[in-house]
Amino acid sequence: MKMRTNTLFILVLMVSGFGLSQKKNVTDAAMLMKKYSPMAGAEKAKETVTKAKSFIDLAAANEETKNGMKMHLYRGMVYYALIEVAQFDAMSGNTPDELLLEEYQTISMESFAKVLNDPKRKYTQDAERFIDSRVDQYFNMGLGMYNQKNFEMAFMSFAGAYQVKLFLGQEYEDAKVNAMATYRYVADSLIRVEELTKAEELTDVANELFPKDMTVLTNYINIALKGGDTEKSEIYIKEALEIDPNNKQLYYILGTSFIELKENEKAETNLLKAIEIDPEYVNAHSNLAALYMDWSIALGDEARDLDYRDPRVNELEDKKKVLLTKAIPSLEKMIVAFPDNKSVMKNLAMAYRASGNEEKFNEWYQKSKN
Repeated sequence: MKMRTNTLFILVLMVSGFGLSQKKNVTDAAMLMKKYSPMAGAEKAKETVTKAKSFIDLAAANEETKNGMKMHLYRGMVYYALIEVAQFDAMSGNTPDELLLEEYQTISMESFAKVLNDPKRKYTQDAERFIDSRVDQYFNMGLGMYNQKNFEMAFMSFAGAYQVKLFLGQEYEDAKVNAMATYRYVADSLIRVEELTKAEELTDVANELFPKDMTVLTNYINIALKGGDTEKSEIYIKEALEIDPNNKQLYYILGTSFIELKENEKAETNLLKAIEIDPEYVNAHSNLAALYMDWSIALGDEARDLDYRDPRVNELEDKKKVLLTKAIPSLEKMIVAFPDNKSVMKNLAMAYRASGNEEKFNEWYQKSKN
């Protein structure tokens, strides 16, 4: 009986010891994370978090500890820290394993979600403190960069604040607003000076964070058009119109860009669509009138270059008159918006003469001379 009692006692100790061992894995990971600092140096930080990962992975695989909230708290922290040290590696020139980082992000977010959704909320504040300290750091860095007029770094910092907050399953609206404001400024500047590769790389970052955003899609369109890739731009236009089928600005942008590319028919189609959506859209009317006027001048020049006996001369002159007549509705809208604009008056007079309306021609011709 004595031997049997001792055996049972030993078995109890063994089972108890096994449980303690598994819980110790969580404790060891926790102790390491308390020592972990991304500012302590890349190698030391990497060594610390790698060790912490080995312990937390054991705890996550064990039946006794895998559902514990403390385990999930530190698992979220460890896997977030793995992403941090990978970023330090990338800054040193090492190419990060994107798939592995996505896996780390998924694991971290899953564990933090369990902690935040725990009815007891025992470790909720710990998770929030850990993430929010990083969020605040990024956000304050963004403000600093903005004040220094380093708008590209400001965008990246605000974007970082927004992205890190997502680890708690929360959107940081102020970070998003600031990120998009600085993104717009930088992207517009890059597109304007035709640094299109850099503009597209920046837009890729914005698109990853804010997919289906109209500003981002509009910039993709502008980048493609500036690069002369109308096929690509039309793909983005189609994607944008699926989100907002009545977006007059998209048709205006596309129409205006086709003017620059000398694709007159496509320019006309898109500007007319913008006007169909908003008949009072003055910018679209202005560009459409300019398109018709320039197009008619080009046809007139082409006709003059031909021998006067060439039958195409009359054909071109007829097309010129048609285009000038088409310009009248848009020119009428423009003269209401800009009643003192002499150039619009002269164009109206020319358009009315082409249409055969001499009365209107004289009216606007006289106004343009006064």
